[in-house]
Amino acid sequence: MGCAVGTAPLSDALSALAAQAFDASNTSIVGAKLNPAYRYLRVDVPGRASALLVLGYIDKHPLGEIEVWYSATGEVIKIQNGRIVGSSGLEHDWRIVRYAPAPPPWSAVPAQGISYERQHDEMPGYRYAISETVTLQPWTGLPPAAAQMPSANATAAGAAWFREEAHSSSGASLPPAWFAWGVQQGQPAVVYSKQCLTNTFCLQLQPWPPTESAP
Repeated sequence: MGCAVGTAPLSDALSALAAQAFDASNTSIVGAKLNPAYRYLRVDVPGRASALLVLGYIDKHPLGEIEVWYSATGEVIKIQNGRIVGSSGLEHDWRIVRYAPAPPPWSAVPAQGISYERQHDEMPGYRYAISETVTLQPWTGLPPAAAQMPSANATAAGAAWFREEAHSSSGASLPPAWFAWGVQQGQPAVVYSKQCLTNTFCLQLQPWPPTESAP
């Protein structure tokens, strides 16, 4: 059972985001007047216009709450502990993502890194249970150019950064994922990530408006 977020109808928030859909301009997002009763997620795909999604509801899960985000044009992205664990309506979707064992909390990632197994079901073409070995490591120093935030701010430099790299049994690999762990709305959270669903389709995710700081 999902937990609803906000008190006004979700359709009202989505209608208000019609101008900030996946074909909207970056300028319209920066200047958008948002309803403070809702939480928003900025999504950037390099080379394309930005988008805003609204948090529809939260599903309870033993490994961490799953946030379900909606765009004004029907795209859905599910996020757990900062990671994409499901999507629909994108040009490439990961329908279901499974981990064994579960990744550790961000605050408990060992300095030497840690590895775990990941499976995901992919569309289009429905590829089932694609298996990968994932290695997660803290990143010291300044964030690399590959993790450049579309909308940086003064407190972003204080976040803790992590690099996640996946390799499949076939030898194929995706571009590394990047995560910045800081504080959002007073709570420790992933405040920015770049995650690739294919070699050429990468999403940059950032709570909006950005208010992150060091954890």
